Amino acid sequence: MKKQAIHILTILFSISLVAQNVELDKFLGEQNAKIVVSEMGIYNDLDKTEYIRKIGNRLVAELENPLFEYQFHLVENPSPNAFALPGGYLYVTTGLLPILQSEDELACILGHEIIHSNNRHSIKQLKKSIFPKLLEVPGKLIGVIDSEVGELFNAPIEMSNELLLASYGRKSETEADKEGIELAAKAGYNPNAMITALSRLSKTISVATGEEESKSYFNDHPYTPDRLEAIQNQISGMTWKKTSQISSNYLQNFDGTLFGDNPEKGIIKDNTFIHPELNFHVEFPEKWTIDNQNSHITAYDESQQSGIYIVLDNPNLSPKKSASVFVESLKKEYKEKIIKHEHYQIGNRKGYLVTFQDKVETQTVFAYALWIPMEDKLFRIMGIASKQDQNILKEIVLSLRKLSIEEQSHITINRMSIVTAKKGETIQSLSKREHNLLNENLTCVINDKNTSDKLKKGEQIKIIKTFKY
Repeated sequence: MKKQAIHILTILFSISLVAQNVELDKFLGEQNAKIVVSEMGIYNDLDKTEYIRKIGNRLVAELENPLFEYQFHLVENPSPNAFALPGGYLYVTTGLLPILQSEDELACILGHEIIHSNNRHSIKQLKKSIFPKLLEVPGKLIGVIDSEVGELFNAPIEMSNELLLASYGRKSETEADKEGIELAAKAGYNPNAMITALSRLSKTISVATGEEESKSYFNDHPYTPDRLEAIQNQISGMTWKKTSQISSNYLQNFDGTLFGDNPEKGIIKDNTFIHPELNFHVEFPEKWTIDNQNSHITAYDESQQSGIYIVLDNPNLSPKKSASVFVESLKKEYKEKIIKHEHYQIGNRKGYLVTFQDKVETQTVFAYALWIPMEDKLFRIMGIASKQDQNILKEIVLSLRKLSIEEQSHITINRMSIVTAKKGETIQSLSKREHNLLNENLTCVINDKNTSDKLKKGEQIKIIKTFKY
């Protein structure tokens, strides 16, 4: 991370950031697009992605001066979001799709993100605050090993530091709203759809969290009621001509979309993590934060003073050989902090352990790198803890095991389903008939319904259904 920060700093001070010099945008976009792939994962559904791309390309065609070759992707993430990276990389999360009701709404959201990218909002914000954004390190967790244990705690904050997703500021958000709906209108989409999309998004989050939106609810965005009022005032003076939709049935395009986390990449339930594809189970202490990424798992306690990082290593090497390769790659000053390396028995498995010791302020901190074989895999488990918390790390490692047949048989996957209502049904009766996983209130919100509404025959309703994985 530090090497990348230095690289970006060099580019910043070597490139003249005149209005149309977009080399920095392209560099940052390309680098962080790789992070999106590795940490979030691209949703591999060609038809759904192509539909989003067609809408996006229709919008880009209306830009007076497009600065980039725009790319549109669908990513696996349960949070309802759309975001833009510098250089024309635009993303929609799977978590946003159940909330939207029409092609017009999706077009307005994409228009907003296109403006963020084309107006270079990330770069402008970066220039204002480059040091805190790129060089931020949690003070309590200065790692013993810069390139490895440092990664242990930087992983959960890496997305916010590197991707520059939610740091535009209210002025840029207002500009993206204004120009985004203008762009959507030029492309033949109803600008009023931005109002319905934002209203439903805010209401969905309020119902899901049990918290009403306040002025500080979205710190980097204008307060939604104020935002909607500004958009409404703008729309009242606009003229636009509707064109034919790319799809005649918007909802059917997203039937079967993943809802929530993909079991293929592991499942977090309470304080347990299981991975059906890699066939392992591990438990963490209560109240620990667990962060599951494509390439690794990170977990840490409330104080951020103890934590653990689990990744797969080269299965063709023995634990001892892997440890040797790892130690050899370290800088001299980190090798000097090694106090022990030894064969280590954990349960019925023989691993290899390297122990580091360092002082952080007045406290002695231990860092561990442990290699454990299991079936045809080799796990590298890295941890940081004070002396009194060493046993916590050991208990986590002891919990690592294969999944039982029963555990494997109970793994499910949730998907959005578009179902057809019968005349006179309510959301409650339809949910019961179709075994809807989502609670009644949320189902009503995402479908713009009230609990007492009588549905029309043939009306399409979004629900969530569970399938065996």
